[in-house]
Order: sequence, then structure tokens, then C-alpha cells
Amino acid sequence: MKKILTVLMAAILVMALAACAAQPAAEEPAQIANPWSTVADAAEAKEKTGLTMSALPEGAADASYSVLEEDKIAQVIFTWNGDEYTFRMAPGTQENLAGMYVEFDTTEEMSWEDYQYTISYTEGKEGMSEWHDTLADATYTVTMSGGATKEKLAEVSEALIPAG
Repeated sequence: MKKILTVLMAAILVMALAACAAQPAAEEPAQIANPWSTVADAAEAKEKTGLTMSALPEGAADASYSVLEEDKIAQVIFTWNGDEYTFRMAPGTQENLAGMYVEFDTTEEMSWEDYQYTISYTEGKEGMSEWHDTLADATYTVTMSGGATKEKLAEVSEALIPAG
């Protein structure tokens, strides 16, 4: 009787393990859809958002344009002087257009020609610059996810701010 009970228990254990092994793999967690749509260039970004993007600095490379059509936001990610930048623009006055939720060590008010702009950065880490063009009624930001310095942010901002 003991042998039969032991064999029966072993058989039940084997079937339980087999049932567990036969369970389908857990489904992948749902992913949030990327709201940004890739566009070919600044001209297509203008078609979709109505925004005329500034020309990129001379020597900029690897430009990748995209739009958030519903909110009329255009952006271009590009490399310039060995650093990667994200340049965004949107109509009107926008709060945190850059989408950076970082406490920066330094924030400075700057000016170039008739434009006032603000740079915020942590030396060698993240940084951003932002300004508002009253004539175009548009907000602009340019960000760096690493390697930020006051000089780099000022140089790229002044290259992107439309010449007056």
C-alpha cells in the first residue's frame, strides 16, 4: 500500500510540474505608443505643424526630424561639434517644452542680438536653453543629455536663434 501511495504521489507531482511547464509565457507588458512621428526634414515638419524651424548650425550632422502633430511641436535631434542636441519649437508660450525634469546647478539669463534666453545646466551633465520669439510667437528649447557647459549651450543657442 505504501508503494502504491508513493507511486501515486510521484505521478501527481510529475503531472503538476508538467502543467506548470505547459503554461503560456506571460504576455509582454503593454507599451505606450510613441506620439512622435518621424518626418523627412524641416519642410515636412512645417507642413505638419505650421512651424518654420531655424536652420541648423553649419556643420550639424545626423539630423533626425519628428513632430508631435496634435500639439504642433517640431523637433530635430542632431550632432554638432561632437555633441548631440535636441532642438524643439512650439507655438505660443510653452512651459517645460524641453521635457527635462532635472534640478540644474546653474541657471543664467543670457542675451544675443535682440533675444533674451535662459540656460540651465549641470556642468558636464544635462543642460538646456530656452527662449521665446515674440515676432513668431513661438517657444524654442535646445537640450543636451550630457556634456553640457555654459559655452556649448550659448554657442548652439546663438546659432539657432534667428538672426535679427
